[in-house]
Amino acid sequence: MRRKGESGQVLPLIAICLAALMGFGGMAVDVAYWRYQLHEQQNATDAAAVGGAQQLLYSGCPNSAAATGAADGDAASGGYPNGGNVKITVTNPPIATFTADSCAVSVQIHKSAVATWFTKLFGKSGGVGETTNAVATLSGDGGGTGCIYLLSTTMQSNFNGSSITAPKCGILINDTANFNGAHVDAPSITYAGGKPNENGATFTAATPAPMMPVADPCPEISGCAYLAANPPSSSSCGSFNGNGFSGSLNAGCYDSLNLNGANVTLNPGTYVLNGNSNFNGAHVTGAGVTIYVTASGTPPNFNGATMSLTPPTTGSETGVLYYQVPTNTASPNFNGSNDSYSGLMYAPGATSVNFNGAKGGYLVLVFGGTNFNGTNAYDFGAAPSGQSLIRKAVLAE
Repeated sequence: MRRKGESGQVLPLIAICLAALMGFGGMAVDVAYWRYQLHEQQNATDAAAVGGAQQLLYSGCPNSAAATGAADGDAASGGYPNGGNVKITVTNPPIATFTADSCAVSVQIHKSAVATWFTKLFGKSGGVGETTNAVATLSGDGGGTGCIYLLSTTMQSNFNGSSITAPKCGILINDTANFNGAHVDAPSITYAGGKPNENGATFTAATPAPMMPVADPCPEISGCAYLAANPPSSSSCGSFNGNGFSGSLNAGCYDSLNLNGANVTLNPGTYVLNGNSNFNGAHVTGAGVTIYVTASGTPPNFNGATMSLTPPTTGSETGVLYYQVPTNTASPNFNGSNDSYSGLMYAPGATSVNFNGAKGGYLVLVFGGTNFNGTNAYDFGAAPSGQSLIRKAVLAE
């Protein structure tokens, strides 16, 4: 039996409960929105860190200004331009983690006044702040990248009768190729032109498969990118007539270099070939060597030569053994069944490079097109762990 005076007392309780439920529901909406915004902001932060590290491939490590410019640009593309209620902090190298890695880039994005609705009733009328962090660096994982890049889209390459051993890296061909009678051991063989000729060929790990055309990997190789942006001087070049010479030769710029029949050791450094050169029948050794062929230089012929050359392991030109400017379309000849090379050999404008019998360490070829002559064996080795020449920016944390 309802007592007098109790009428309507339940209604205020219901109103209070409804208000509480609406408040909790409103907070859930706000929290879900904040989580969504935080996810988007983290994506932008990750992209900015990777973009900053990627830029260091072109500018060298460290370079805080270059990393910052690239990171800010990528953050803006992701909807977070630096300024206003968005603050972006970029450091290269980082100051908290990866401090010893000059190629690492840390990015922090702080956004204040992220919108609120229902939580305004609980003192959040000015919005909330959200902070995201990411670190990216350059990785050379030693596998999964290419070691033979043939960039011409109009010139087929020839592997006829050759034996290619490249168990840790792939072959990328922008046109097509002849593999008649070849034996190829590579985890990937891809082409962008017509289907290759494979008569009598054997493929140990992978058969040729179609792909989209691949770009010049030079920007992904720090030493190559450095030389592209900082060509060595070709003024005041000298000449050396070392026909039958025996001894050592210093690095420098040469308008004429004759080592016909020589027995020579190339001292460490950069050898700029700005004119004619002759290595026929020579025996040439050298460590820490970069051969740079200018636009006016005649690419060398190593016909009948015995070569044993390795590139620099430190410095701006690390890993680059042979660099021929892309506008120079003449083809070098690396002919010699006892040759040993390692590092990058780069001549992207040359479409008929003869490459014959190379053995030795980790080797990357970037040519327009090439001929692997005859039945010689070619061993492309494998990159040491973490030392692939072709690096890429990856998130570290």
